[in-house]
Amino acid sequence: MRERHRERSARAGRTVWNDARSRVELGSSFRAHPAQKWIFGLGAVLALIPFVMDAKRSGWLPDLEQSIPFPKSGSVTISADLDPKTAISKFRVTTKKANAVVQLLDPSSGRHIISIYVERNDSVTVPVPSGTFRVNIIEGNKWHGPKRFFGSSTAYETVAQNMTVEPGWTRGIDLHRTVNGNLKTKLNITDPEPLL
Repeated sequence: MRERHRERSARAGRTVWNDARSRVELGSSFRAHPAQKWIFGLGAVLALIPFVMDAKRSGWLPDLEQSIPFPKSGSVTISADLDPKTAISKFRVTTKKANAVVQLLDPSSGRHIISIYVERNDSVTVPVPSGTFRVNIIEGNKWHGPKRFFGSSTAYETVAQNMTVEPGWTRGIDLHRTVNGNLKTKLNITDPEPLL
């Protein structure tokens, strides 16, 4: 009787019995839940994001618009109400394969304090005011100006934790990305705010 039940179940595509103690296996009638496909697809997209960001930084993605020369390394754009005499600390930025604009912003209001321009494969140290800042990193290949930054190839991230620059100290970031690096960033899905 037990054998007949197993045969009928197998023909119907239902549960397939296994003689191993307290073990039941599903037969050919098992189907994946429809949401599993979406979860797998979302996981694949999330895994590709770092590769897409690296492609944008490096200029691998096409940008057919006319570009202009990138500002000289160490150039800065400062807030109109920033007194240059308050720049008693220093901030160092080291880049790798992309031009970068590193912005220091007021963490509570998001107000722009200073933007530092650094050409690819360079390192600069500039005077900055002391304080705690939210840091934005804008990278890319072809420069389109302070309104559009690097156009369609703009890679835009925010450092996960605010950075404090003590009076007279030098703080900095190194944009040579490694798997276990200590500069944690968050990807921004919006465009950076224009500087002009």
